[in-house]
Amino acid sequence: MELDKFRVALIGCGRVARVHAGALARSPEADLAVAVDIRRERAEAFAAQYGCEAETDWEKVITRSDIDAVEICTPHYLHAPMAIAAAKAGKHVLTEKPMALSVADADAMIRAAEENGVTLGVIFQNRYNTASQAAKQAVDTGEIGAIRGARAFLTWNRSDEYYSHSDWKGTWDKEGGGVLIDQAIHTIDLVQWLMGPAVELFATYDTRNHEIINVDDVAEATIRFANGALASLYANCYYPYDADVFVEIVGEKGLIRILKDVAYIKVGNVTRTVEPVADPDQPTLGPGYWGQSHAKQINDFFRSVRAGERPYIDGYEGKKAMELVLAMYQSARKGQWVKLPLTEPLLPPEVKGLKPVAARAGE
Repeated sequence: MELDKFRVALIGCGRVARVHAGALARSPEADLAVAVDIRRERAEAFAAQYGCEAETDWEKVITRSDIDAVEICTPHYLHAPMAIAAAKAGKHVLTEKPMALSVADADAMIRAAEENGVTLGVIFQNRYNTASQAAKQAVDTGEIGAIRGARAFLTWNRSDEYYSHSDWKGTWDKEGGGVLIDQAIHTIDLVQWLMGPAVELFATYDTRNHEIINVDDVAEATIRFANGALASLYANCYYPYDADVFVEIVGEKGLIRILKDVAYIKVGNVTRTVEPVADPDQPTLGPGYWGQSHAKQINDFFRSVRAGERPYIDGYEGKKAMELVLAMYQSARKGQWVKLPLTEPLLPPEVKGLKPVAARAGE
């Protein structure tokens, strides 16, 4: 492709899609050409706001020769089949997290992209935050020394109405779980990105404060990494508000704390603070606790495609946090440590005696 912008079909016009559309509206790399949603009124609303076409049939759209790439913002269970179909149709694919609900599907997505000569990327926008980049540099340069351990906390609020107003949120088959796979996966990704390869973990989860779901609304995990360090993770989605996410990485020489989008890097008695830099060309596009780097990742993805390079967060990178989440569910259901990478199929939640969603909701 020459200097023309990539023409993008945005599949799914829900909440997070507004962030993608806003980023594409200002992107120097790509244009939103088609908004696709099974609900025509939502696609047409996007079309009216962003000056693009509206369609309801994504399978038809991916066959169009004037579409170069797709961005997938649909329910989790649709990410894999849509990405695989788009790759086979010769389209580049950038999908929201999690890339899939099983390791097999994630591998199939990677294989489809490679076999068809297209690029696959997975959204983990918080790696692009200024604080995250500063933390990564402090780890990689050895500024804080050899890593000794980490801790991370995510306490947000998702009401019963959040789940009851959706036909897929809070379900094992369509969302793939609860707080771990939907909210905490971004924090899990940051931890593993900073700590290095994980080798085993032990986790628990429960449903404690939501009446209409039986997916996890609270979870904790201990993760052992290849360097011997342990990380402790805690997450729930019944806190009174969306509190700032906290991540701490401890090294032999110092430590890093990330609170929301600010990094505090302490070595000895000296602490430096790294705060986000406002970009007037990229105003806030979504809730502050999501992070504000969707536009950075989207533009970087298309620059990578244009240059014929692997994107910063490709399928292999996008798979890592997803696999950790699946391993956490596996560990909780087996009641034991689980080795990574995963080699066993994911156990169903019924092994713990949990009731099906329909039965719980109908009580």
